[in-house]
Amino acid sequence: MSRVLVAHYIADLATQYSSYWAELIASEFRAAGHDTRELTGAADTQAGLLSSMEQFQPSLVVFAGHGSERIMTGAGIQPILVACNNDQIMAGSSALFVACLTGIELCPSIVSKGGLAAQGYVKEFMFMTDGSGVPSSDQYAYSFMRTLVLAARAVAQGGSWRDWYQTFKTVSQEEIAWWNQSEDPLAGSVVFCLQSNLSAAVVSGGGTVDTSPIPGEEGAAGGGLAPLVIIGVILAFA
Repeated sequence: MSRVLVAHYIADLATQYSSYWAELIASEFRAAGHDTRELTGAADTQAGLLSSMEQFQPSLVVFAGHGSERIMTGAGIQPILVACNNDQIMAGSSALFVACLTGIELCPSIVSKGGLAAQGYVKEFMFMTDGSGVPSSDQYAYSFMRTLVLAARAVAQGGSWRDWYQTFKTVSQEEIAWWNQSEDPLAGSVVFCLQSNLSAAVVSGGGTVDTSPIPGEEGAAGGGLAPLVIIGVILAFA
């Protein structure tokens, strides 16, 4: 049994969804028998993270919220983990990010400081919503939830980081195939976001991981408008 820490917060529409997904990921690890704790709300701070790392000593930390090339944020969208600043606290642990751009500098920096592995994205993590603001029943966000939660389940059930990536890739392809057959006017936009996220997913450390994007070019979003949410740069397009 491993110790897993899941850090998440709600500050806007994007983090409302990422926080919900983080709760589902936490449930996957609990169901698999791991000692899982959550660092949420006002406690999701740099001091709170340091305290949790020192006292709980998790083998895996799941971060959900806004990120950038070098920074992961917590409550109030304030930095809690910064490359070459405090990321040495991840030594001996692995990290899984539900956040934009963290695969560019932050993930490699974590591994260089003694982290075992770090998964992130080298582009913005994009997803569609139906405008309801209710993640549990959002018909468009469901596809993105599946890619994240089922990939986390693979790790929770004893899989490697290669298994994480292969599951993320397989589920993304399943969702892309489903939406390609859909007559929904927003299907093209959903496919665009799924393809973009798949091409952006990377893992630093953790052995050799195949992070090749799916064949073919990313299609242009089309067929109507709906809220397009980007985790990491606080933007919402409609």
